[in-house]
Amino acid sequence: MTETLFCYCCRVHHDKTVMRLFPTRQGYRWRCLRSIEAAASSRRERDAFGQQQSAINRETARRAAELGQRLRQGVALAA
Repeated sequence: MTETLFCYCCRVHHDKTVMRLFPTRQGYRWRCLRSIEAAASSRRERDAFGQQQSAINRETARRAAELGQRLRQGVALAA
């Protein structure tokens, strides 16, 4: 099994090979190369990256909420 680390920028677990320690005001945090490269690009590209990541995060949250609702309904039906 590959080792993964949590990217504080994307808020997703990535393979350790694509992660780097990145200095922040709170200390060093793991960040993926994709987010580091996006931050170094133009403002338009950064905005596009942020919108794409927000869409990914919304979809992840929607799926988690849907799964939670299904589980609650399953528990309610079983009781």
